[in-house]
Amino acid sequence: MSLYNIKQKLTDFSIYAKTDPSINTNEQLKEIERSIGNQLPSDYKDFLKGYGGCYLESKKTTDEVEYDVCYKPIEKDPWMGKEDDTQLLESFYGLANDHNSLRLQEAINTYSDRFPRNIIPIASSAGGNEICMDIDNEKVLFWDHELSQPDKDFFLIANSFEEFILSLVDEPIETDDSDSNVEIEILDNDFGKLLFGKDN
Repeated sequence: MSLYNIKQKLTDFSIYAKTDPSINTNEQLKEIERSIGNQLPSDYKDFLKGYGGCYLESKKTTDEVEYDVCYKPIEKDPWMGKEDDTQLLESFYGLANDHNSLRLQEAINTYSDRFPRNIIPIASSAGGNEICMDIDNEKVLFWDHELSQPDKDFFLIANSFEEFILSLVDEPIETDDSDSNVEIEILDNDFGKLLFGKDN
């Protein structure tokens, strides 16, 4: 577990986080650990102290191409297409000293009746799904809120928080060209030519 490796990897992205250094993060972390009855991994605690609730943006985004920040899971989840090897990362839950709309403790409370006691949500993914951590073995998991596969709603993303962060990549956002194709089809038919005054 190396915070240095995590920090180095995060320099690849723009990080949007706002923390208040006057608030005692150590005490908040102790309260969370008391509530879950277990210790959080040290690199994850250091991440919460340094970045809090945050979201990442790709530095590769231009006027022509927009990129998402995604992760490469070990095990594909049901929300991924056959050709997909990445999944979207939305934002991390933080402590009470940051701007994030949902704090880690609130997220833990929200899912306490749906997750086993050893699993906590740490970030949000697309479609109302959650990125979680098994605090017994420090594995990072994807939770499928629709339970797409019988008796299986957690899928392995990474074997540690560090491994999860190191799997982050920039993925270009696919654009839907269907509207432009429809316009071309309209223009090419007889009605389109009549409507827009196009000659044969």
